[in-house]
Amino acid sequence: MKEKGEKTVRAAKPHRDVGKTFLRTVEPYLFVAPFVFFFVLFGLVPLVMGIVISFTKWDYASPMEWYGLKNFGLLFGTVGSGQVAKTFWNGVLHTLLFAVVETPLLIFVPLGVALLVTKCRWVKKFSMGFFYFPTILSITTVCILFNFLLDTNSGVINHYLHAAIPWITQMPYAWISIFLLSTWWGVGGNMILYVAGIANVPQELLEAATLDGANAVQRFFRIVLPCMKRTMLYTLIMTTIGSFNMLGQSQVLTAGGPNYMTRTAMMVIYDTAFGGVNNFGRACAMSIVFGAIMFVFTFAGYRLQIADDKEEAA
Repeated sequence: MKEKGEKTVRAAKPHRDVGKTFLRTVEPYLFVAPFVFFFVLFGLVPLVMGIVISFTKWDYASPMEWYGLKNFGLLFGTVGSGQVAKTFWNGVLHTLLFAVVETPLLIFVPLGVALLVTKCRWVKKFSMGFFYFPTILSITTVCILFNFLLDTNSGVINHYLHAAIPWITQMPYAWISIFLLSTWWGVGGNMILYVAGIANVPQELLEAATLDGANAVQRFFRIVLPCMKRTMLYTLIMTTIGSFNMLGQSQVLTAGGPNYMTRTAMMVIYDTAFGGVNNFGRACAMSIVFGAIMFVFTFAGYRLQIADDKEEAA
């Protein structure tokens, strides 16, 4: 009986080993499966559908009508009167203007705030939450707040300035208002990253530089900035992508005015799909072209990161 029991145990062991091996093989895929499912459902499927719809004329109420490359021809001015192309590319130019101005602001202003927070103890006690708080607000809430502050007739700022500055309704004040709003709203996120980056700078390097007679400015440019290069590159890429996706500021604060001068590409796409035109096919074509433009800038940032990795490896 004892020998029979030992044989049964020995026979069961291979089955348990096979089960454990199978579980170890499948387990990583089980962890990845939820992400893959939602990525396919909310990322890949809409992307494929958008590409398909871009070749159609569809107002989401009537059946799709095959349109071929006409939607893309409208965007590049080879089809139609050119008004669609003019509207779209003006929106792209306004987006580029916003990205060129706002991206440096959201790189260097948070860096200055992070330095202030980490170096001044009396500031650090309350300012982390103060500067980060706007980041948790929705863009609609921020725009309503700034409309209350910047309104020409009843705004708080004009009241204390004893002036009637058209912050929202005239150029260049409309863009200035958008830049102020976007900077105040976005400082907190990058500031947190910079505070973490500054905290990771090796203290022995700073102490050695101090003993060698380096002042605060020299320590910052020779030690702190090089150590934060990866963090700054990451914030550069993410801030650039976020700037290209600007919609709420121009839609809620200025309504694209004055005279459509703050109407960005995302607003043009939104208005084409939902703002009365109701042409999903044309809006999808605009999204694809604009996405390609964003990809170029994102790829350039990726190449910068690869070059930085090779330089560090060397």
